[in-house]
Amino acid sequence: MKEDKYLWLAAAIVFFVIGLEYLFARKKGKKIFRFENTISNILMGVFDRIAGLFMLPLIFFYYQFLYNNFSIFSIPITIAWFVFAVFLSDFIWYFYHKSGHRVNLFWGAHIIHHQSEDYNYSVALNLTPFQVLIRVLFWSLMPIIGFAPKVVLGTHLVIGIYQFLLHTTLIPKLGIIEYLFVTPSHHRVHHGSNEEYLDKNYGGILIIWDRIFGTFIEEKSEVVYGITKDINSRDFLVSVFHYYKNLGFQMKQLPKIKDKLLLLVSGPDWVPSSGELDLMPLYIDKGTYQYGKFSSWSKALILLNTIVVFAVIIAFSYFMSQLSAIDMAGIAVFVLLTLIITGRLLENTKTTILELIRLVLVVGWLYNFMFLLF
Repeated sequence: MKEDKYLWLAAAIVFFVIGLEYLFARKKGKKIFRFENTISNILMGVFDRIAGLFMLPLIFFYYQFLYNNFSIFSIPITIAWFVFAVFLSDFIWYFYHKSGHRVNLFWGAHIIHHQSEDYNYSVALNLTPFQVLIRVLFWSLMPIIGFAPKVVLGTHLVIGIYQFLLHTTLIPKLGIIEYLFVTPSHHRVHHGSNEEYLDKNYGGILIIWDRIFGTFIEEKSEVVYGITKDINSRDFLVSVFHYYKNLGFQMKQLPKIKDKLLLLVSGPDWVPSSGELDLMPLYIDKGTYQYGKFSSWSKALILLNTIVVFAVIIAFSYFMSQLSAIDMAGIAVFVLLTLIITGRLLENTKTTILELIRLVLVVGWLYNFMFLLF
């Protein structure tokens, strides 16, 4: 498995940008960072990245398989063709992104990205690997057309970097640029829970797709960020799985198999003929979530866990080609345990058993390391 020797550099740049945004926001008197939300976003980013390290070789293999066996053309790898590939990839992005909002099965993977009630660059990290699995289905078209796998993955990188830069409230409207390209203003609208802003501005790089297909709206009224119903938790596992758990909760309310299946492929606003479905008690009215107060010790412990898990994943990405399958599995378990523990610390719930399991794992590694040395 190929290592990622530059993840540390990418992480350094990302956190430098987030740090600058935080300082500028404080200088302007804007409170756009709240402790729980920011940590939750970062934890989800770590989850997405650790999964990505394992998934990327599989995705490349899948694209290569399609390219070798089903490609219609053999498109050369040139700058001009790469620019065209980005244009095509951005077109696909529009429909992929729209489906992520309009199909419940896909929305369950994408909703995490919209949960934060704050809007800053840390929100761009708030992703799950489940989205990647859905994304691969849409981009299967490109290797079949004849684009090499590395070109397809390159377009993902371009769109991903561009999308990261959109997640800020500090950049105002950009004049004539707004007519062609997606700007922070457009994407702020996309993250709004205001009724008029729902299901708008899906574009990745170009806003022209939204203008063509009737999903464009300009930022006018103040954006209220987050989803239409707050989640009464910042627990890591709850954040990842709550929507799918709620779909199961709603399916039990539907007696007909046809309606159960319709629920999965319909949008979040779908109402069956039998009437509106109840939500789990986990969901609360917008604006009613009670943010907790953390002691200095609690904050330090949460930050320490976050720093440790980030350091581990960067080291893992750098040396993974030298690790055995058992080592990689152990590190993945350690990372997941730490994410769960940190999420529970945000909720002020007990983590003793999980801490003990993690400690045993670390002690086992240290023992094995010392055994190899001596």
